[in-house]
Amino acid sequence: MGWRRGVVRGPRRRRAPLLSRLRVGHKLLLLVLLPVTGLVALTAFGALAQWEEARTLERFRSAIDVSFATSGVSDAVATERVDAVRARLRPDTATLTARSASRQATDRALDGAVRRADSWPTARAGGELDAVSRQLSAVRVQAGLGALTARAIAQQYQEIQDTLLDTATALETGRPTRAAGRAADAHVAILEAVEAAERERVELAVLLDTPTGRRPAAAGRWSALEEAQLREFRRTTSDRLRAALYQAQFEVPGRAVRAVRDLLADPDPPTARWPSYGGWLADSTARIAALRGIQDEAARDLADTAAADLEGARNRAARDLTVSLAVLTGVALLAFVLARSITRPLREVTAGARALSAGDLSFAVHYAGHDELGDVADTFRELRVTTERLAAEIRSMNSAVDDNRLEHRVDVGRFDGTWAQLLGGMNGTMASFAAAHGRRRKAERELEDIFNLSLDLLCILGVDGSFRRVNPAFERTLGYPRATLLARHPADLVHEEDRERTRAALELLAGGAELAGFENRYVREDGTECWLQWSARPVPEEGLVYAAARDVTERRRAAREQSALRRVATLVARGATPERVFGAVAAEVEDLLGAEVAAVLRHESDGTLTVLGTAHGTGREGEAAAREVLRTRAPARVGRSVAAPIAVDGRLWGAVVATTRRTPRPTPDPTPDPTSGAVPEPAPRSMPDPASGPVLEPALRPTPDPASGPVPDPAPQPTPETASQPTPEPASQATPKTASQPTPGPMPPDASRLADFTELVAAAVANADSRAQLSASRARVVAAGDASRRRIERDLHDGVQQRLVALQLDLRLAESLVADPSSELGRQLAHVAKGLEDASYDLLQVARGIHPAILSKGGLGPALRSLARRCPVPVELDLALPARRLPERLEVAAYYVVSECLTNAVKHAHARVVTVDAHARGDALELTVRDDGAGGAEPGRGSGLIGLVDRVEAIGGRLDLRSPPGQGTTLRVTAPLEGPPHG
Repeated sequence: MGWRRGVVRGPRRRRAPLLSRLRVGHKLLLLVLLPVTGLVALTAFGALAQWEEARTLERFRSAIDVSFATSGVSDAVATERVDAVRARLRPDTATLTARSASRQATDRALDGAVRRADSWPTARAGGELDAVSRQLSAVRVQAGLGALTARAIAQQYQEIQDTLLDTATALETGRPTRAAGRAADAHVAILEAVEAAERERVELAVLLDTPTGRRPAAAGRWSALEEAQLREFRRTTSDRLRAALYQAQFEVPGRAVRAVRDLLADPDPPTARWPSYGGWLADSTARIAALRGIQDEAARDLADTAAADLEGARNRAARDLTVSLAVLTGVALLAFVLARSITRPLREVTAGARALSAGDLSFAVHYAGHDELGDVADTFRELRVTTERLAAEIRSMNSAVDDNRLEHRVDVGRFDGTWAQLLGGMNGTMASFAAAHGRRRKAERELEDIFNLSLDLLCILGVDGSFRRVNPAFERTLGYPRATLLARHPADLVHEEDRERTRAALELLAGGAELAGFENRYVREDGTECWLQWSARPVPEEGLVYAAARDVTERRRAAREQSALRRVATLVARGATPERVFGAVAAEVEDLLGAEVAAVLRHESDGTLTVLGTAHGTGREGEAAAREVLRTRAPARVGRSVAAPIAVDGRLWGAVVATTRRTPRPTPDPTPDPTSGAVPEPAPRSMPDPASGPVLEPALRPTPDPASGPVPDPAPQPTPETASQPTPEPASQATPKTASQPTPGPMPPDASRLADFTELVAAAVANADSRAQLSASRARVVAAGDASRRRIERDLHDGVQQRLVALQLDLRLAESLVADPSSELGRQLAHVAKGLEDASYDLLQVARGIHPAILSKGGLGPALRSLARRCPVPVELDLALPARRLPERLEVAAYYVVSECLTNAVKHAHARVVTVDAHARGDALELTVRDDGAGGAEPGRGSGLIGLVDRVEAIGGRLDLRSPPGQGTTLRVTAPLEGPPHG
């Protein structure tokens, strides 16, 4: 025994704050990096904003690309408009060829614009271009057919131009920067100015083609609009493009256009000074071409501005992000160097402290700095020396404990402070340990006494399953001496049918699993069996298993007996026939007691015995025991046979007899799962009871299970003819042998176990008698009612009906004596004769309803056909009856069932058709009546159906009714062809 080293746990410390959980190096890094990280975060947010600006500029550049393509389509449409108007005004080969070429140019420009718009994420531009394509197709078709005037053609193209300019203007409205906005404004202004010049050219060309002398009211509008857009262009464009515009306006075409405008502005312009149609088109076309050149320059300026803005935004974002990362990297490196100069000595001191805490005194701290960390290292080295001295004292204490020198104490005077208190505590612990050691020895002696005196079986096993120690209860229960139990493996003592389960349970215990409620059979030294219920817990670190067992043999036997009684009681409660109950009682008794034979016998008034149920016969000793019961009115034993009396209503009715086996056989086991730990439901087999005399073993045959249905009748069973025959007494009973003499002494335990079965037999007999009396009473009531019906029907037929017939004849004779049949007397006599005839017919129908004569004369088939003919609704008959007449009360019952069903089908169900099936199958009549009426019939809601149920059950039959609402009614009757006697 020695001193056990372990971890000494101090008082539970409070949870440290968050910052105190971080290491020093991490704190230094946080101290330096937090502000720098904040600065970098701000820079990063700025960079992100710049990247977002760059994405906006990228989208704007893509938008102006689509806008340039759209403006190209606008220029092509403007050219096509002029050529279309020219072809309409002066159609010739040149104008038609020019119009065709301009259409092709427009289609190419439109296809290019559509492809460019498909790359733009917004679907609006593509939709607008699709609409323009459809409008162009419509205008071209109308212009080709000559359906439009020149002015209408110009108007149609003008609407298309408006759509294209609106699309281009919408695409350039983003303007993410000021420079891009000014360039976009300049580009849109020059687009609008060129479009105004184009419209002016077309309108004047139309006017000049057919001079009318009137002042063109709309000509000045387009020039004013052009001037306004050019002023906006000069305000927003560059100096270079302003100069180009100035030059274009003062060139020859520009001056010529201005002269035409001045002429048109004159209130009374001289007609001779008007320009020609060709001259105007040439000058205006040249001037518009110059403006388009300026438009292209403005588009290039806008594209260059957008590209420059995009590149600048990207460069600024990359520069700011690079600077931020560089600053963060430099600061992180500086913080890492400073942290390393502090954390290295701290780690060395920490490692030394951990080694000292783990008991390693060989670790040395080499850091010798002049800072605070150096002071800590010096203190650690002093602590190491003191710890070595303390370890030496602890080792001496351990040696004293191992040597059982519990009086040893440590010299506390060599230490100071807490060390002295610690060693003083060790001395106190040594004193307490010595006292506890004495108490432990006393507890061991008390535990030994409990182990030896316990009535339960207690043992200690090895992991291999062998007994290491057993208490005396093992010897008392199994009968083996202690030496035999310790020398043999437990599996060798287990019943051979339970050895596999037992070995599996031992393997589970060896694997560390606990066991509870496990049951198996052991073979005692005298060869008998006993059931033990085990609970075991392994201790793997010790290589042992502690187990306790309890003898549950008697409990299992009682459980099997209760199961057998429940099965028989279930049969009695279900109203099984007495023959079946008697056979089940004999089978259960034979199975429960392990008897060789078992039987239920009835005492007759002449002293004979009638076998009502048996399992493997009765035997001479069994019959002798039954007669002894009759003589003594008490349970009796004769040889190996026991008998218990059956009393019904206070009188001796019979006896239950069982004869034990001569040679015991093993008891089968349900073999539950050894891993489940659950106690299985006791099987219907009896365990041997050494205290009850000879061992009773069950026959090797299956036992019926009440959960799977009725208990089958044991074989052989007496037939109804032979069951009531008395069993003849053998001649040897006149001088009984010694083996058949009643056994003196106390009543055997088997007789008390039979008493429960005798009570169930008595209950079955009483139930059968009650049912027979009820059936006979009901049959008598029905028979009396039928007899009364026949008597009333006969009285009506032979009495009242005959008198009515005689009166009819007399009245007809009196009517024939009247001289004038049309006289008042003749009419009165005819009226009375008619009423008398109707009354006679009504009386005939009443007599038929009480008891039809055709049923008595012709039988069930003709009676049912007569009912079908008289029924107001169609009746379909399907009859398969035997040629011979059925019993009268069966025919009467079937007739009234069909009559009542037809009446209900007409009065209540309102059926359209009724089907009647009557078949004789085997020994039963099956009658089915169906209708397609309203349904919803219930036996409890009317006396008619209740009367039918009573009538059918009185002849031993059964009536089933199915009548769901709205689905018609089906009534089925099954009755035996040979019904029960009237009783």
